[in-house]
Formats: sequence, C-alpha cells, structure tokens
Amino acid sequence: MNSSVHGTTHEVPLERFKEENLILLDQVPPYKVVKIETRKVSRDCYVSYLGNKYSVPYKFAGRTAELHVSDGKFQIYIDNENICEHEIFPGNCRVIRKKEHFQGLMSEILKQNSICRNTSQLPIQFSDPDVEKRSLEVYEAFSQGGSV
Repeated sequence: MNSSVHGTTHEVPLERFKEENLILLDQVPPYKVVKIETRKVSRDCYVSYLGNKYSVPYKFAGRTAELHVSDGKFQIYIDNENICEHEIFPGNCRVIRKKEHFQGLMSEILKQNSICRNTSQLPIQFSDPDVEKRSLEVYEAFSQGGSV
C-alpha cells in the first residue's frame, strides 16, 4: 500500500514518513483545556467560584486573582505566581478552608495591635460642656411673649 512510489512526490510514502520523524497519534499527550477567570480575594481571604467560597493565603486579601480551572480543580494565580490550588466541590454556599492559609495571621494581628497601642493616644478628649446658667424668670418672660 505505502510501499509504491507516489506520483506527486516520486517517493515511497513509508520511507518519507520515517524521514519526517512524526509522532504517532496515540503517543501525543491530550490537549489540556484551561478556563481562566478573574476574581477579587475578599477581605476575609476567600474567592468565590460556582457558589462556594475557597480560602486563599491571608497575605493576598484584597488582591485580584486568576483562577485556572481544569480537571475538577483550579489553581489560583496572583501576579503570575501559583499561590494555591483547590478541588472544586459540588453544591453551593459551602466554605472550603485550608488551615495553612491562615497560619501566622493571629500573630500578625497581635503585632499590629501592639504597635497601634504603643504609638497612639486617644484622638478625642471629652470635657464637660460649658452651659450658661440663667434665672427661670428669663424663660417665663419668653413664654408670656415678653422680652428680657
């Protein structure tokens, strides 16, 4: 079949095939389809996807992230850096939290609070208001339509 000389190329197709070093179709890796979506990381360190909330490391709160979705999971990228990965859970209104995303957050909060406590003073100082003292006769004169 492929052993006779081809009329156009004047070559044996089987011989030409060997020279081209092509990869057999069953050896080609499948094409990977990746869906990319943009999300904002909430102040409480979560991104929303398909009705569920997935945690993100706390230092990325408030940032814009890219979700690379494929094969029942997604990877979260910020500034082209892969920061974490989650399996996509069915249903909605679920909160998927990884403890390691919040490690160190409490010590960071305590550190910030101690800095604020040591450097700040009360911004508002309350004092007794100045109240004018009048005789009740003044009010009585006004109630009767008179003047003082």
